[in-house]
Amino acid sequence: MMYEDSICAPATPPVNSPIAIIRVSGPDTFRAVASLFSRPDALAHRRAVYGSILDGRTIVDDVVLLVYRAPASFTGEDMAEIFCHGNPLIVNRIMALLLARGMRVAGPGEFSSRAFHNGKIDLTEAEAINHIITARGEWEIEASVRQMHGSLARAIDEIRERLIALKADIECGIDFAEEEIEFVSNSAALEGLNYIRELVEGVLRQCRIGERVSRGIDLPIVGRPNVGKSSVLNLLLNAERAIVSAVPGTTRDTISESIRIAGMHIRLIDTAGIDVPSCEIEEMGIGLSLAKIEASSLLVVVVDASTGILEEDRRVLDAAEGKKRIVLINKADLVDEAVLAGLRGELGGEGISFSAKTGRGLKELEAAVRVSLSEDFVDQKDFFVADVRMTGLLEEALTSIRRAEGLLADAGPAEIVAFELQSLLDTLAALTGEVTPDDVLNSIFSRFCIGK
Repeated sequence: MMYEDSICAPATPPVNSPIAIIRVSGPDTFRAVASLFSRPDALAHRRAVYGSILDGRTIVDDVVLLVYRAPASFTGEDMAEIFCHGNPLIVNRIMALLLARGMRVAGPGEFSSRAFHNGKIDLTEAEAINHIITARGEWEIEASVRQMHGSLARAIDEIRERLIALKADIECGIDFAEEEIEFVSNSAALEGLNYIRELVEGVLRQCRIGERVSRGIDLPIVGRPNVGKSSVLNLLLNAERAIVSAVPGTTRDTISESIRIAGMHIRLIDTAGIDVPSCEIEEMGIGLSLAKIEASSLLVVVVDASTGILEEDRRVLDAAEGKKRIVLINKADLVDEAVLAGLRGELGGEGISFSAKTGRGLKELEAAVRVSLSEDFVDQKDFFVADVRMTGLLEEALTSIRRAEGLLADAGPAEIVAFELQSLLDTLAALTGEVTPDDVLNSIFSRFCIGK
């Protein structure tokens, strides 16, 4: 698909910086940049050329200009990148010169959109590019880079190839029904479709893991009132985020802040102390705390070394039973080692000696979180970055597969089975963007930043 107009946009933020990049793409790219450049004769495909951007005889800035001949560019069109000094005044002046030569300012994601429409990337790769820009953890970046290089597209292609082969066998059976030639039996077709369903379920599972990683892993800090949960949060954040007071029940709602541990985006959640409520507001806060314990796969449980394990602590520990948990024996600076050893014995060997006041045990806590996360995700690092659109299409694909499985199990008409398999193929094609409506594409690329 060739566009008739040419676009330009800064690919770097509008802030003072050493270098800024302006991208240009479209059929008038070379004419426009050559008319501004002091050394137009030196321009060649993928060759970086040093020179000046000129406004008439006035030098606007000394730049490096790189041009790409279609189709060997990111967008698949003639394209250029101008590396100038990162003063927004300079960037705006060069942009004004390009606009005066017939360019227009690119919309959000328009370079990536042109790359998609020109067959340079598919939708799974396009969305991975956006995730690379917005990722908040190393694992998410790694998954996005793999997906940008086709990891999800290859998984979808394998499913489609098996599905096309199965559909072809079923349709051949329809075409030669009068010959009584059986290309594939119902049982064999059902077995093949079962395997395809397992593949789709695997992709959906990996997408949901990616969604969870992108959203951030919840890590609630729980315990009875006044054991130091807010102090633990503040220590991990290295900031006074939560109010710390000797008055029990200071935290009556959840407080959430983000950090990065083991290359993953973690949402620390300071929760209300779990105790017998003294008012309706405290009761609501305790209800939220218990809900967080129930919903989370990993918890930090805080107990107070200076008071020992109380009945209220037992209630919290019982609520966290069966969950992955890291127990902090806080206020360890107030007791001796014999007391700490006794408390660990009461806890069945659990417990990190910790002091939110001195920082004791902080490295051990971070290491324990890192180990727990690695155990959860060690076999699932090859997850996919996906949004609601992708997971919705995969769920729709599973619905089609189950309908087809039901038809095959009941020896239903082969024509209806083939129709259902074609519907499934169309759904998979929508994942990569082969049959995606324009309004959906516009919605996807509008989430990109300008210049990408």
